[in-house]
Amino acid sequence: MKRQLISLIFILPLLCLFFSSEIYAQDGSGKLYGPSKPEKPSPPPGPPVLTFGVEKQGKLNPKTSKSVSGSLFEEMILNANSEDSLTFRVESESGNPALGLKILDKNNKEVPVAKDPSGNFKIATSTGGLPANGKYRVRVIGALTEGNALTFKLTVNRLGLTTTAFSQRFTKIYNNYRDNDPASVQATVAKLEELVKDDPSHSTAFERLGIIYLEIRKDYEKAEWAMDQAIKVNGEVRIRISYDNKWRQLTKLRSGEIGFEDKRNGWLRIKTGQVTLSDAKDKEVALLHGQQIQELSKTLVASNNMITITTANTRKPYIFAPEGMRQVDADLIVKLIQNHVVGKATVGDLR
Repeated sequence: MKRQLISLIFILPLLCLFFSSEIYAQDGSGKLYGPSKPEKPSPPPGPPVLTFGVEKQGKLNPKTSKSVSGSLFEEMILNANSEDSLTFRVESESGNPALGLKILDKNNKEVPVAKDPSGNFKIATSTGGLPANGKYRVRVIGALTEGNALTFKLTVNRLGLTTTAFSQRFTKIYNNYRDNDPASVQATVAKLEELVKDDPSHSTAFERLGIIYLEIRKDYEKAEWAMDQAIKVNGEVRIRISYDNKWRQLTKLRSGEIGFEDKRNGWLRIKTGQVTLSDAKDKEVALLHGQQIQELSKTLVASNNMITITTANTRKPYIFAPEGMRQVDADLIVKLIQNHVVGKATVGDLR
C-alpha cells in the first residue's frame, strides 16, 4: 500500500505538468513552434489627416456619421500654425450649398469661420489666423433631407502668412537692419529670403531685397529676380537716379568733368504699366504710362550709361542715369521697363 501511495505521489505531479503545459513541435532545423496566440484586435482608424493643397474625400452617411443638433458631420485633423493664411473649400457631388464647416481646437473651443463670396471658408479671428500652433479638428456638417449618403470633397489651401503675421515679421526685420554693418546685411538678407519663401504674395519683402541686392551687395542677377517678383505681386521697385532739371544730356562742365549742368538726384519707380520719375524728396516729376512710351533707349556718353524715354505727348525726351551710371544698372532698368511697362514688342532699338 505504501508503495502505491509513493508511486502516486510522484506520478500525479508529472501528469499535471504534462497536461497543463503547451505542446511545441520541432522542425528539421531544430526550431520550436508553439501554439499560435490570438491576435489583438486593431484599434479603429482615426480621423484622416488633411494636407495643404490636397483634396480629401469624405461622406456624410446616416449609418456611420456622427450627429449633433440634428446634423451629421465627418471630422478630419488639421495641423497648422497661427501665422498661416488658410482657405477651406467644401464641395459635394450634388453641389449642396448647405454644407458647413466647423473648426475645434484641442480644448473643444470653436474657431470662428466665415464664408466669402467665392464659396471658400476663411478663419474669422482678429488676426485672420488660428489661435495657436497645433492640431485642430475640422468638421464638415450637413443635414440630409432624403436620408441618402452624400459624398463631399474638402481642400485646405495655404495662401501664405496672415497680413498681421507678415507685417510683424517684416517690421522687426526692417527695424533691425543696418546697411553699414555687414553682419546686419547678411542676417537681414537671410531673414527676408525666408520671409518671401513663407509668403511670396506680399511685395514689401521683395522690394527691400531688391534694394539690398542692388545697392549693397551688387548682385544684379538676384536684384533683377527680387524686383521682378515685387512687380508681379503688385508692388513697385525704386532705383536711385540722377538727371538734369531740364532733361538735358550730359555735357562737359566748366570744371572739365562730364556731368549734368543742373543736376538733380531722385528716384525711378517702376510698377506694372507705369514709370514714375520723382525728386529726392519723392515728389513726382513725371508719370509715364506704357502706352505713352514711344521709344526706350540706352546710350553711352563718355563712359556714362544714360537712359532716354521718348513719349508721344512731350516735346523733349526724359534723359536720366542710374546713380552710379554703370552699364549693369542701366541694363536692369531697361529690362524692368521692357518687361513690366511697355512690353518687348513696343520697345525701340537699343543704341
